[in-house]
This record gives sequence, C-alpha cells and structure tokens, in this order.
Amino acid sequence: MAQEFKQNFITRSLTGLGITLPVFFIIFLENEYVFIAFLSLITGLSIFEWFKNSNNKSFLADSIIISLFIILTALYSDKFFLFIIFFTSIFWFLFCLSLATKSYIKLSFISFENIYLRTLIPIGFFGSGVFLISQDSFLSFSNYYLMLIIIFNSAISDSSAYLVGSFFGKNSLLKEISPNKTLEGFLGGICGSAIFGFLLVYFFESNPLLILILVIGSIFAFTGDYFFSFLKRKNGIKDTGSMLPGHGGILDRMDSHFSATPAITLLIIILL
Repeated sequence: MAQEFKQNFITRSLTGLGITLPVFFIIFLENEYVFIAFLSLITGLSIFEWFKNSNNKSFLADSIIISLFIILTALYSDKFFLFIIFFTSIFWFLFCLSLATKSYIKLSFISFENIYLRTLIPIGFFGSGVFLISQDSFLSFSNYYLMLIIIFNSAISDSSAYLVGSFFGKNSLLKEISPNKTLEGFLGGICGSAIFGFLLVYFFESNPLLILILVIGSIFAFTGDYFFSFLKRKNGIKDTGSMLPGHGGILDRMDSHFSATPAITLLIIILL
C-alpha cells in the first residue's frame, strides 16, 4: 500500500506540476486575451468531456446554450457574469447543504445527462475568472494573482486532504459517495487552506478576512469533489477521462475548482 501511495502521489505531483507551470506563465503575463483564451480552453474541454460521458448527446442544445451565453456576455458583460457567479454559488451552497443533510440521493436531476449542468458548471468557473480580472484590485496585488491564489487554495486543500486522509484517515465521510474520503482528510484540507491564508496575510499584509474566505473556499472545494464523485458513482465510472495521468480527466482535476472559484469570488465581492 505504501508503494502504491508513493507511486500515485508522484504521478499526481508530476501531472500537477505540468498543469501549474503554464498557469504560472499565463498569470505572469497578465494578458487579458491569453487569460481568457486559457479559460475558454479549460471550459471547452470540460464541456466536451462531460458530453462524452453523457448518453444525452444533444449537440444542438449545447450549442444553443453556449451561443446564448456568448450573446448575453457581449450585451451585459459584468452584470451577466455577476448573475452567473451568484447563481452557481447558490447551486453549490444548496448541494453542500444536501451533503450535510444526506438528501443528495433525492436530487435526480444531477446526472451527466443534464445538459444545463454540463454547461452551467464550467461556465461558472469561466465567468468568475473573467469577472475578477476585469475589476480593480481587491487586495494589494493584481487580480490575476488573486485568481492564482483561488486555484492554489483548492489544490492545497485537495493535497492536504489526500495526505492527511492517507496517513490518518479512519472515519469515513459520506462513504456511499466516496468510501476513501475521511473526516480527518476533510479537516486536513481545511487546515491546509487556513495555513495558506495565514501565510498570505502575514507576508503580503493582506486583509485578514482572506483567511476566512479561503477556509470557506476549502469547504466548497470538497463540495465540488463530492459532486463529481456522486456523478461518477451514478454513472458507474472511476474517472471522467484519461487525459491527466494520476488525476483522470479534465473534470476529475477541475472538480474542486468549479465549485470553489465562484463561491470564493462571491465572498471576495461581498467582503473585500
């Protein structure tokens, strides 16, 4: 088991590094067009991968929804993005409540066949990123770096949960969705985000509320992780794809980012 953990962790780390380096470069450029092109690529690949896992391959319906999104973005820009951020955050909050109350089993509309979810969820991530870089800085550094912090927070929460859960996990958490996830891992992920937030506040003299925002973001990162685990279990698959070694598909890697990014963005708008 120790050898399997070591090999899996190395593979995940190398893949994570391969993803992180281009993200660093794109953030460093602080070029709006390059940044939007990158988000568009991630969003497009995510929708396509969801489409591949669905039995409801309504290409026309997807095209209409995406076209409508593009038109509304062109007409209303920031106001429409705010609506998307708010709407997707509410969705994730309600799903988080369904996990806490174990009522998610009743949510029959959550499936790979739902054409609205397969466009709304990736677009929520896209809209959050584009909205952030279009605003004045919320903290003492560029909003491009704020977006990087949001992405890193979900990654740190995920890695901390994986490490703590692997070594100390004993109590299963929602084992009918994901039997390998534990309460200890969940708490480890929250602690990882709290430490990350504290370091940012300490070294960059940022608003202390950032710690609270990142901790809440960690909870939403778990929400997204469980959401896609729930989807995969309903569909009887282990991974949504095989594009990323050690992680599976794009959706497997983006699960926590899709939920945490709009939620954190909304909290930043409200609190900072």
